[in-house]
Amino acid sequence: MKKISITGPKTQLEHVLDTLYDTALIDFDDYSGELETGEPMDGAEDLSEMLVDLRSLISKLDAEGEEEATINEVRDAVTELSGEVKELESRRDSVKNDINALEDRKRFFRKLEGAEVEISKLENSKVLDFKVVDVDREKFDENVETDNYEIFEGGKLSVIAYKGDDSDLIEEALSKAGGSEVNYENSVEGLPAEAVSNVEERISEKEAELEEVETRFEEISGKWGAKLNYVEDYLTEKVEKAEAPLDFAMTDKSFIAEGWIPADKETKVRNALISATENKIHIQVEEMEEEDNPPVKYHNNRAVQPFESLTDLMARPKYNELDPSFMILLTFPLFFGMMIGDAGYGLTSGLVFLAGIKFFPEAAKLFKALLWTSAATILFGFIYGEAFGFHFLHTPFYRGDLWTEIFYLTLGIGVVHVNLGLLLGAYNEYMHHGLLEAVFAKGSWILLQIAVLAGYLTASSFGTTPGIAVGLGIGIPTLLMLYKGEGIEGIVEIPSLVSNILSYLRLFGVCMAAYTLAGTVNAIANPMLASGSLMGIAGGTLIMIVGHGVLTFVKIMEGFLQGIRLHYVEQFGWFYEGGGRKYSPFGGE
Repeated sequence: MKKISITGPKTQLEHVLDTLYDTALIDFDDYSGELETGEPMDGAEDLSEMLVDLRSLISKLDAEGEEEATINEVRDAVTELSGEVKELESRRDSVKNDINALEDRKRFFRKLEGAEVEISKLENSKVLDFKVVDVDREKFDENVETDNYEIFEGGKLSVIAYKGDDSDLIEEALSKAGGSEVNYENSVEGLPAEAVSNVEERISEKEAELEEVETRFEEISGKWGAKLNYVEDYLTEKVEKAEAPLDFAMTDKSFIAEGWIPADKETKVRNALISATENKIHIQVEEMEEEDNPPVKYHNNRAVQPFESLTDLMARPKYNELDPSFMILLTFPLFFGMMIGDAGYGLTSGLVFLAGIKFFPEAAKLFKALLWTSAATILFGFIYGEAFGFHFLHTPFYRGDLWTEIFYLTLGIGVVHVNLGLLLGAYNEYMHHGLLEAVFAKGSWILLQIAVLAGYLTASSFGTTPGIAVGLGIGIPTLLMLYKGEGIEGIVEIPSLVSNILSYLRLFGVCMAAYTLAGTVNAIANPMLASGSLMGIAGGTLIMIVGHGVLTFVKIMEGFLQGIRLHYVEQFGWFYEGGGRKYSPFGGE
């Protein structure tokens, strides 16, 4: 990135803005000097208000495509369309609420079908009271202490009609029989079966009304949607240009705009500005200062690009800081695959991620990165010989027989992964502060581990005393180097190195939990499948589908959270700071 400053008379401001917007290369810095900052250009407020109204209308119409239209044409239509669309929205919501209420009423009368009683007549009775109840009639008859009642039984609910004086006796018997009263709202006449038919007819009327509203929405969208989209894009450009001077320094007759452009685009920007203003402005490329915070634009190949989204979940790298996206590509899918390690779940998780790409396009890069984890899960599934918990392939690496080996393997992975972070940290220190700082600040951590290992191996071969002597002989100078590189903070953080490495045991924990959970689902379903009966096979199949379907999402969550945590917390802390800002060029997407 290069820092660029553009100074010129106000008469050239509009030409400068048009050119910079078209090139879409400069990311403006907010001016923070002694001069006053600029104000929005004339008409910015009106354009902003119209843009807000336009976007609100577009969001309600779900319009697609673009069709050329004028601002005046759309401005005249927006007010009228907004009013109509608001009225249609209100009507649609009201009709949907009515349909939901009618569906509830329909379900109520469905439960009463078979009861030969008209509730509307009971409501109007001056002699009788009634309750709609869910109760076992035999138990109720055994507990009731009056004969002044009659029960009309439906399919699932019943109606009890009784004299009002016996209300307490009816409620007491209902309670003893373990029954309950059902609340309802009645607005139909006739027997329950007739009421169902009545309600269904009203639902059909409401659905026709809803279809009429939706048709009108489609008509408006078809006629105006593409035009609204076209003008929305045009107004977005106008508003961005009109509000850009808020970041500039201004005097009565001149302006200063500062920002950042890609280093290889300096000539293109310079030539475009000179041509547009007939060389009436001054362009200066300035040296980057220590306090500057240039915007950051990723430069990765197609394989690494999806993993930039995982880096951004934590923090974008600072300018001139090592981009850790490539490290996530190298190890995150392998961690995920090792933990889940099942070819069947690799396929189902891949289908979930493909669906995510289709239905959530704004998160497509993240789901594309996760597809790599599905591939790694399938790979480890063949290494372990597992698919949906079944040992389908005989290999020497079946994890059910390798608990101890996998335990120690995950510790070894922790040592390697943390030390990779230290090596990357040493590279960062070397690039910014030189070789000695790289050795003292990061290399000393690696030497400290070597001191411990050397002491352990010596003690194992020659006894405790020589081992301690070797460990101290290497360790004491290493501690002095660490103090020189990171001060007392480095000495205090020594236990964190151990805890970071031990944290990789979560790979072992999730790996064995995934193996056990899949086997548990199969153990529950297998007896039913082995029964040979149609009911048993259907039940076992259902358990397999539901169980492994739920476990697919559980394993995605566990594999993602635990795998990415080992990068963000255990590794990145040794070399990565983050805190950069995204490169967002004026006029760019």
